[in-house]
Parts: sequence; structure tokens; C-alpha cells
Amino acid sequence: MSNETEVKQYSVSKIIGLWALVALPMAFFRFVLMPLLAPVVSIHPGILYWLFMILGMIWQFALSVLILRRELGRLTWRKLQKRLWLNHPVHPKTKRTYKLAYSFTIPIILYAFFFESSGLFSFMEEAVNRLFPALAPKSYTLIENLATPEFEGAWYLLGIALISCLFNYLLGEELFFRGVLLPQMRGAFGKWDWAMNNVLFAAYHLHKISEIPLFLVGSLFYGFLNVKYRSFWPSVIIHGVEAIPLLAAVAAVVLGLI
Repeated sequence: MSNETEVKQYSVSKIIGLWALVALPMAFFRFVLMPLLAPVVSIHPGILYWLFMILGMIWQFALSVLILRRELGRLTWRKLQKRLWLNHPVHPKTKRTYKLAYSFTIPIILYAFFFESSGLFSFMEEAVNRLFPALAPKSYTLIENLATPEFEGAWYLLGIALISCLFNYLLGEELFFRGVLLPQMRGAFGKWDWAMNNVLFAAYHLHKISEIPLFLVGSLFYGFLNVKYRSFWPSVIIHGVEAIPLLAAVAAVVLGLI
């Protein structure tokens, strides 16, 4: 079965419009609703912010489903498989299943970790915060600030983390950016579709605006293998590996180990 979709490729304006539909709500939650609600609600501001971010990602899932329904009509597995590249990687020359491509995610994961998690490039975020102090992250936007004794035994926190991971690394961000958008960007951006997809993905983080320069570099290759091997799954692995330390840290907080 061919992995090419019959849906007409998106124009630049359509791509930007769809990007705005997922990016602007996140910015609204961060810069409008949180300052209004954090001082007056009884929910811990860090939890409230996290719930808003999850809500934004659930919206990405809902929007993705609406788009797919409009494009494909009845959402059968066969149609979704073609449209979203829901198959193992395929060798570009032989057109055969090429599972070895999964191993190519390892250097990209290491690359992303080096830039995004090593701390060596935190100066990029610090520079933005110095230039635009009004955009600097509030304490409640930093998930590490939830690592306090008050959440010992709060098992609901692990539930929130699991839902967050589901929509962050599969049904929300990945489904929208690498599932809905990426296969339809070749017509607008040619062979650089994967790179422009990353630019949009990085810029979408308006709710973490001072981290956008770091995301631009760190997540550069998230969609590269998807395009090369016409498969949705490489970026899910590359992006989703972030769930491991997150869930481990939340479990440690709940168990009182931190």
C-alpha cells in the first residue's frame, strides 16, 4: 500500500493558520488566564498551569480529528494509516519496511538532550529573559517547582502526568505537528518541509517564549526521519523519551523521595 496521501498539499497560509489555532490558545492560557486566576483560585498555581497546558494539547487532538474528518470523511484505519503515515519506516529506494530506521532515532535523541537538557545552552533562554523581562517564566510555569513535600502521597499528580504525556507525545503535539501538518508541507516548503515543521513546532511554544531559541536548535531533527522514511513513529520515539524522566520525577515526588 502506498504511503502517499491523496489529500491536497497545504498552502503556506493554511499551515500558518492551523499553527495559530494551536499556538495562540497556549499563549492565552499563559499570559491572560493564569495572571487572572492564579491569585484567586484555591488550586496550586503550578497544577492550574499544568492543567491549562493539558487543555491546550487536548484541543490540538480535537482539532486534528476535525481536520482529518473534513479531509477523509469516515475515519477508517486504512485512511488514517495513509494520511498520517501510521506504519513502520519504509526504505525510500526499496519501498520495503525498514525497521532499522528506528535505531536512527538514538543520535537525534542524544542531540536533543545535549541542547535542551544538558544546561550548556541555558544562556540562550537567559539572554531572552534579560532582554524581555516581562516574558520571563513565572515560578508556576516551571514543573520542577512542584517537587515539594506538599505533594507527597498526591497520587493524582501521577495521573495528571500520565495524561500530559499522552497528549504531549502522542495525541496532541505529535499528532498535530508530525501527523496532520508534516505530510502536507512538502508542497509549500519542498525538501525542507521537516525543518519548517520544526520552526513551527518551536514557535508554537509561545507559552515558553524565552525557550523558543533553544527549541529551534534542540528539536531541529524531530521530523527528519518521519519524512525520509514516511513514518509517524520516529518523532514519537524522539519526543516521547522525555516522558521517562518526567514520570520518574513525579513518582519520586509522590513517594516522598524528593
